[in-house]
Amino acid sequence: MRLSNRLFLKLGILPLAFVFAVSCSDDDDAMTAIDTCSDGIMNGDETGIDCGGTMCAPCNNGTPLGRRSELYVTSNATGNITKYSVTGDSLITFSTPSSAAEGIYYDAASDLLVQASRSNLHLEAYSDISTFMADASLAPAYTGGADLESPRELAVNGSTYVVSDNGSNKFFVYSKNGDSFSLVNTVELNFPVWGITFKGNDLYAVVDTTNDLAVFYDFVNSSEDGMMSPSKRVSIEGIVRTHGITYDGTDDVLVMTDIGDAANTADDGGFHIIDNFSDKFDALSDGEMITLGMQTRVAGPSTRLGNPIDVAYDSQDNTVYISEVGNGTVLGFTSIGNGGDLAPTYMKDLAGASSIYFSSDETDGNFGSATPMGSLRTELYTTNNANGNINIYNASGMLTKTITSSSTATEGIFYSGANDVLIQASRSDLMLAYYNNFSNLSSGAVNTADFSSNADLTSPREIAVKGNRVVVSDNAMHKFFVYSFDGSAFTLENTVTPGFNVWGITFKGDDLLAVVDGSSDLAIFNDFLNNAIDGNLAADKRITIAGIVRTHGIDYSEADDVLVMTDIGDAANATNDGGFQVIQNFSSKLNMTATGGSITLANQTRVAGPSTMLGNPIDIAYDHKTQTVYIAEVGNGKVLAFSNVLSATGDIAPAVSNDLPAASSLYLYNN
Repeated sequence: MRLSNRLFLKLGILPLAFVFAVSCSDDDDAMTAIDTCSDGIMNGDETGIDCGGTMCAPCNNGTPLGRRSELYVTSNATGNITKYSVTGDSLITFSTPSSAAEGIYYDAASDLLVQASRSNLHLEAYSDISTFMADASLAPAYTGGADLESPRELAVNGSTYVVSDNGSNKFFVYSKNGDSFSLVNTVELNFPVWGITFKGNDLYAVVDTTNDLAVFYDFVNSSEDGMMSPSKRVSIEGIVRTHGITYDGTDDVLVMTDIGDAANTADDGGFHIIDNFSDKFDALSDGEMITLGMQTRVAGPSTRLGNPIDVAYDSQDNTVYISEVGNGTVLGFTSIGNGGDLAPTYMKDLAGASSIYFSSDETDGNFGSATPMGSLRTELYTTNNANGNINIYNASGMLTKTITSSSTATEGIFYSGANDVLIQASRSDLMLAYYNNFSNLSSGAVNTADFSSNADLTSPREIAVKGNRVVVSDNAMHKFFVYSFDGSAFTLENTVTPGFNVWGITFKGDDLLAVVDGSSDLAIFNDFLNNAIDGNLAADKRITIAGIVRTHGIDYSEADDVLVMTDIGDAANATNDGGFQVIQNFSSKLNMTATGGSITLANQTRVAGPSTMLGNPIDIAYDHKTQTVYIAEVGNGKVLAFSNVLSATGDIAPAVSNDLPAASSLYLYNN
């Protein structure tokens, strides 16, 4: 974990504090290495391990007093709420009218505790929480309507309360007005939901059953009834299946849990810490990946993590707290450093531990700032087979820059805003080329690649990038070449023969989608990069896209769950028989189509006809922000843009038409 020096200094004093704490604790509840001196009162006066940044005095001398640091944890086994005083090492159990709950928030300013009831299917608000000094039975001061189906998490920003509900994958958005909750919006999602957290007015949501993270920019002001697609969706490398999430604005740290295999609730869990989160996330384009090198992972048998369902973070002590439902515990991890197989420094038994919230005077309300809308940009990177130049266009289709590469013909391109790196496949040099600090390259002069792969290729047609892996489709040998890169070299990892003619490729999560050249078919290779086999590899599924004569270009939007594919028609006609097709809600349609089956035209939108200027649309990109399709039209030598494609159909004229002889491939950077 690459924390600031300030954070390491704070971590550095904790082990000494532990020595004092353990020496005089008489607590024998479960195991804890973080036990501290306690006055037994949950009022913030515990003599704890953190005394405002200075070492605590020995026990029972009356001074100094510990900081208020409290964990609120729900249970799906009992519906009870457990309040832990971390520094005081004491707890209070509140019984509630619920028998199961998930999603919790404490507002210290108003002394109000709110949970989402899984048994009663509503929000429950409990007042005057700090006045309870012992176990108590609570009655709600007020509740919301019984609108919920299967609540999993609660995120709060001011008077906005959002419940993620995986019954039918919705966000229930409430407004708290005085002593009442009013349902404002019911938002439908195109992905399975679980954990949510606010960063400013932006709502971040884990994508359940995957390792993906989605964001809804300015959610507080933009949420609405009905279907909403996220503003961006990226992958978190190393996670198998995510559930819990939290963000801390003081340290700009995002933490996510990994439950691993849902069938293993004992020992395959973990959590990931992403520091400097804003810079890393904001630089990614939709569908890209936060690599392991940009994170810290904690996992292994010593962690006691099997199914870490939720997570909280204390920026004062740089401590991660986990509600571990698989093993029925509440865990805390300090001195995380570079991560790995760490033993918890705090552990309490709690059957059915479900959701967790950390509250202290130092950390309450530190939601951080939303992503500035002015920092977002859309850029289209294009190649051609006439001279190898790289042309960059803005969202309006205006040419902003032309970079001359050392190639004379190229096809396959990718740009990373996170690293300011461009990778392209050279058809003249038959290799991959890597350009660092790309935004600083000058127009006009010939720019030499910082490094290249070996000349392994014969006829590269497209590249697809995931993390530090590049897949090249080569239609002379009908193979996929899989490379890794580390900023200084490409390494050929393996070569895959799929058994069909290849052309366009794109990633959908960890799966590789590949067009079958010479046909209207689409092939799917599940978890493609985890296959290290050289040689033959059959697709896990192959289906037909009705209405296409011969396909070449393909792109998938993680945010909108939209697939777009081109149709070049008759290869001998390069001027006017081309088109493209749009498939919305692609994931569900793909799942419902068996191998050998077809996605019918009724389940697509097709754009084709003389007004389109499409003769041989060789590559395609989709902008989920504006529902715009960009086309590299090699037959007529153009880069075209078509607006509002989710509702457009038939013979429509492009909104933008730029001349580019031998236009070959394109990549849309869209952060």
